[in-house]
Amino acid sequence: MPVLNLASVPKRYFGYLALLLWAALTLFLMRQSPYMLDEGGAKALLLDWSIGDQVASSVVTFGAPDLRALLWLPLGFLWPGQIFPAKVIEVLLLAATAAGFFLWRRREGTEEEALLATGLLLIAPISLQQLDMLSPGVGLLGAFIAGAWLDHAYRQSPGRLGGLFFMQLIVCAFSVSLHPAGLAYPASLLWSWYSNPMNRLQQRVFLVSVTITTLVTLIAILGWHDLGPWQNPVTSAAAMIWGPNLLEEGTPSAGDWIVGAFMLSLVLAVCIHQRRLLWRDFAGRSLLLGTLLGAFLCDASWSFLGLALLLYGGLPWLLKPRSALAGRGFMAQRGWVWILLFLLSTVDMRADQAWYMQVRDAVLPEQDQLIKTFADNLNGTRKALEEKNLPMPKIRVASQWPARTMIACRCDTLPLPPAAKDPQAQLALLKGISHLILVPNDNKNLGLVQNLAYLGADIVTESLQPGGAILRVKVPAVAAPKSDH
Repeated sequence: MPVLNLASVPKRYFGYLALLLWAALTLFLMRQSPYMLDEGGAKALLLDWSIGDQVASSVVTFGAPDLRALLWLPLGFLWPGQIFPAKVIEVLLLAATAAGFFLWRRREGTEEEALLATGLLLIAPISLQQLDMLSPGVGLLGAFIAGAWLDHAYRQSPGRLGGLFFMQLIVCAFSVSLHPAGLAYPASLLWSWYSNPMNRLQQRVFLVSVTITTLVTLIAILGWHDLGPWQNPVTSAAAMIWGPNLLEEGTPSAGDWIVGAFMLSLVLAVCIHQRRLLWRDFAGRSLLLGTLLGAFLCDASWSFLGLALLLYGGLPWLLKPRSALAGRGFMAQRGWVWILLFLLSTVDMRADQAWYMQVRDAVLPEQDQLIKTFADNLNGTRKALEEKNLPMPKIRVASQWPARTMIACRCDTLPLPPAAKDPQAQLALLKGISHLILVPNDNKNLGLVQNLAYLGADIVTESLQPGGAILRVKVPAVAAPKSDH
């Protein structure tokens, strides 16, 4: 019987096996419940489900989704109503992205840098969080490495303005639709053709096409409304190490401030010291620009990009041979680095374990706990009425997070109505709405909440929690107020 000689097996197959095992283990850590989702990802999924089932849905009133709706469109036909297949796609996308960055870093540097950076990225808790929440970070990183490959392949291909050209425009629109950091890809592509054109005609075509594609995408999405407000960069930087803290949302600990300040300092140091090394390469330039542009929000996706910048841009700096350490033994030259990486890996694995425990115990942040309360109450009412053979009253919710609320409660959902000029006009805008879910002290809701407060008995508070309030409209339909003229 022939014996398999492992030495004869190409190393890339061991890499594929490692990615396969990582993907399988990661999927076991994914949340099965319809909570902890990114609002933009939830909106894209709902639109795909509506198209796949050919059912009219109020999701069209939520605004234009990002282009992950194209990525997940087959799921709407194959598994409508199922969230987990989208997480499978995200895991596979991150695996392909990690493989792409590994090949890039190995080509531009050494295999040691590539292996360490890719391994730490895959086990980082912020990576697990991005996958589980369907956040834009994975798509952004995938667009950056796909764009670098497409640019290289286009310049090497004999044909011009063919499929590779239009694929670059599609990736450009995809990247821009996800996040402000996605503007890094068209910026990097424009710089590539401005500084290194193949010929004058193609230079003009690329500069005009990429600019028009970017502007059209920005006009179509009308801003990144689903991403939330600007966040504290120090606490967001701390998430690069141990991920988001669900149990103490909004109240960062002293450890968060210390670790966050240290990580933010490292990001700034890499941006400054490695700027020339990163700028000269397409993938490095996109990663650098994405981290800088993502600072306009400093959200979890920015934390994910910042971690990738530290790993793929900072590790080569850290592992660079230094003449002062030459001849002083392994521990002096490499041992301390491996000890540091062992400590980082231990912290990451402990944080991953904590995330798994929170998933197992159904720990949710405040906003999702509010949505869950409404969904549980609605499901309880449905069950009770079904047992009595009574019809279910019409439920239509106006929510501050309409996509996430619709997925959780499986009911008609609309965005919050705008603030009217007076309480009675506000009540007219609530025609057909049975419930409201919102954060009362949010600045953009102050006018609406003020009008609701004056309506008195017409609006009943069903639940008031740290994450917001659930309100019931007792008189959902009234006559519109008469005009003054």
